[in-house]
Amino acid sequence: MSPALSNVDDGKTKKKKRVILWHRNDLRVHDNLTLKEALTFCSESSELCELVPTYIFDPRWFLSDDAFDRSDQKRREKSLTNAPKCSQRRAEFLLESVLDLKERYKRLGSDLLIKIGKSENVLDALDADVVVCSREVCEDERALERKVKRKAKGELKLVWDNTLYHYEDVFESGNCYQNGLNDLPTQFTQFKNKVESKVSVRKPILNDAELSDGLKKFSSPSNVSEEEMQFVPTIEDIPLSDDARQMHAAIPKDNSITPVYSFKGGESEALKRVQRYLYETDAVATYFDTRNGMLEDLESTKLAPYLALGCISPRFIENEIRKYEKERVENKSTYWVIFELTWRDFYRFFALRHGAKIFKLDGIGSNGKMPPWTAEHEGRDEIFEKWISGTTGYPLIDANMRELKLTGWMSNRGRQNVASWLALDARIDWRMGAEWFEFLLLDYDPASNWGNWVAAAGLTRGRVNKFNIPKQTKDYDPQMKYCRKFIPELDSKDYPRPVQLKKFAFEESSSSRNNGGRNGPGRGTTNGRGGRRGKQNRQPRNNAFYDDDRQNGGGGFS
Repeated sequence: MSPALSNVDDGKTKKKKRVILWHRNDLRVHDNLTLKEALTFCSESSELCELVPTYIFDPRWFLSDDAFDRSDQKRREKSLTNAPKCSQRRAEFLLESVLDLKERYKRLGSDLLIKIGKSENVLDALDADVVVCSREVCEDERALERKVKRKAKGELKLVWDNTLYHYEDVFESGNCYQNGLNDLPTQFTQFKNKVESKVSVRKPILNDAELSDGLKKFSSPSNVSEEEMQFVPTIEDIPLSDDARQMHAAIPKDNSITPVYSFKGGESEALKRVQRYLYETDAVATYFDTRNGMLEDLESTKLAPYLALGCISPRFIENEIRKYEKERVENKSTYWVIFELTWRDFYRFFALRHGAKIFKLDGIGSNGKMPPWTAEHEGRDEIFEKWISGTTGYPLIDANMRELKLTGWMSNRGRQNVASWLALDARIDWRMGAEWFEFLLLDYDPASNWGNWVAAAGLTRGRVNKFNIPKQTKDYDPQMKYCRKFIPELDSKDYPRPVQLKKFAFEESSSSRNNGGRNGPGRGTTNGRGGRRGKQNRQPRNNAFYDDDRQNGGGGFS
């Protein structure tokens, strides 16, 4: 019997306090503040403790919104597209990440209990005295925390993790924002300048030796059978919707299009990617110049899917880059990767600050008069269908949308363009685009995805950043190599003519036109370190809208 399962009971053994480490979007053992909190609690408790790391495949995160009661739908009353919440490809990536976590726990003398069901019911059945988990920032995730707290027999301990800058250091230390979260600005540049000058990034914690010692000490769960601990689900066990499975089955298996990068889930793969991007290829040293590319593996970090699930921590990435700068080179490119991680932080804090507003049609407000949205009777659904199928007649839009459907991936440059086209050119309800990204993106996370979409729609009280699609195509795919890769019929009569769209006028206030900050997937000003305005010095767009260094699905990372 493995150390994780042995539990000798001679009839005199005192009942142990059960501590459940509920993994959510923190699928790693290195630099995991939630794991550290759980181990610290066990060590300092006056009672004997047993620590049971647990992951739950909750059907809420896989089916469509319409599958649930109104009480489960905190962020929007009804789905606009009825798209599933998770594609099979992302479910496979998640499953790979969970199984890798289980193997890493085993190597450290522990194990991961894997369950399927509604989280509050599973945790209640495990009879925990204490549940420790990472604190989330969006409405559905926070509603689930409240449900668990109401139903749990014991205490629920929420731990802040998964940001570059710690919440306490930014909003509670008194060194940065004096009045807490309410002081968070609506524009990124103000936030970036503040945290870069006032807050330090905490160092990564817990090495393998420390982890192994702590886990072995508390890993002997009682009342958990060996069969339960050994359960390893397959993709057939995951509660995916029928629509998601059917769409996946419809993707041609002999497709000749090679993905830009073949993602495999897990902390082990994330650590390998950091090693490759920094030390094996020195690609990080040219990131600023290559980050807008759409064709090559090393043009961007490709870390967003790993950040979305917490397979790697932003603090670890920052720490590795600082080491790289000391050993090899420090330049604009190495800074820019950290800059993108700061974008990711901004949207997590932004989501926490504005709550359900980031899921509403009007967002947190516009900074001028916006044109009306295209109504259903004006062909809204037909235009949206062309957008999701990659048949708008705009090659850059169509190639990116086809790549997303085929691979679950899209570059940051692509995300900015397809979002701008849908929300600002076609004036389709931007939330329909956000739902589609939520369904398909490998790197989906609600804060980055919805924060970037609301910014792309010009609804964060800042300037409207409307992309000129033909110019973007000429600038970033001048020989049409990317477009031809995903649109084989591009040069034939089979490729459709561009969708005819109405012309819309945007009237921005003077304060918006004079605002030098970056406001979503649009143009910024300088890189924050001085320098003249110009294409090479503009700040990167948001990150759901991010490709490699932004997250799940938004501005800041791809």
